[in-house]
Amino acid sequence: MKIKDIRFTPLFSKFKTPYVWAMGKNLGQTTILVEIETDAGVVGYGETAPTMTSPEAIQTLLLTAKTVLLGQPITQIINLMKQLFTQNFGHHYASQSHPRIGNIAFAGVELALWDALGKSVGLPVHALLGGKIHDTVSFMGFVQGDSTEEVAAHAGQLAQDGFEVIYLKAGYTNDKDMANVEAVRKAIGNRRLRIDPNEAWDLMEAQVMINKLAKYDLEMVEQPVSAIAGVPALKALKQSCSVPIAADQSVFTPEEAHAMCSSGAASLLTVGLHETGGILGFRRVAAIAQVFDINVCIHGVWETGITTCASIQAASGVPNLDDGNQIMWQLLQEDIVESPDLAPNVGKIPVMSAPGLGFTLNEDAVGRAAEAYDKKNGLEVT
Repeated sequence: MKIKDIRFTPLFSKFKTPYVWAMGKNLGQTTILVEIETDAGVVGYGETAPTMTSPEAIQTLLLTAKTVLLGQPITQIINLMKQLFTQNFGHHYASQSHPRIGNIAFAGVELALWDALGKSVGLPVHALLGGKIHDTVSFMGFVQGDSTEEVAAHAGQLAQDGFEVIYLKAGYTNDKDMANVEAVRKAIGNRRLRIDPNEAWDLMEAQVMINKLAKYDLEMVEQPVSAIAGVPALKALKQSCSVPIAADQSVFTPEEAHAMCSSGAASLLTVGLHETGGILGFRRVAAIAQVFDINVCIHGVWETGITTCASIQAASGVPNLDDGNQIMWQLLQEDIVESPDLAPNVGKIPVMSAPGLGFTLNEDAVGRAAEAYDKKNGLEVT
């Protein structure tokens, strides 16, 4: 079971409606499909999600994987990933000089390795990791829309669809944030409400806004201030506000997770496979959080159903898994995963039992997304 070939295909996928958040409006997303083929003809799929970084720069890094991985056994995932990080950054990926960009670039390679290994031995990835303790994974209802009327209507529909946790973007003008939260609270009744300002507030503004919004019974506020402000800013917020604080962009690596959890600065870690470098990195961060009795919430980036399946495989064996996790494939006009059906049923998706990451790729959809990327339909922010 050795690696015969590695292929990288940039894809552009349009959103159903513009994605509106504190950074602007996005019309679609770029991902890079990773294919690892073994000498037995098995193909494992993963994806890299450049999100706000340059897809071209990320692909340049990805191409170095061929030097490291070709001819190597797919059973040695830990060692192969160590070699990949060492070649590019000079140190093991837990402590090298640029862990964040490395994690973003190479997560897709790791996912493809797991998919290929699972398919080769006929087992789902969660079985290779020691098994599952969850039969389903629970997700939040992710509110979309621009106007207050739009977000309230969508939030109400998500509540009717059975989502217990409703997740709303914030970080616009303060007046708009207040109006949106008030309208969504009315629309969802007593469902649990979380907001995410996406680092848009400074510390004082965050303290003022969170305390004003607390009357709407917020369950948590995710990363309200810049990740650059680090642990001290989130700790100051936690000490001065009654609403629990979740760390998102502040945590990519095990070291950052330990610093955040040991400081008591956050009540929840929101992390995903792309930030942590893949399944193994996500599991490391989750284990650190568990020591401090802190749950981890799967974080979504601009991704396809490939990441959804991989996240479920990784999270199904995590004891301290949150029940308001995030997926984002549903924002796409067309996903590239053909099966299984990834639409949550009353907020839940069953853990996949098929070999590898547990999905079948829609190759026609991949072709259309690759053509869209080639036509320069790149990410637009307005």
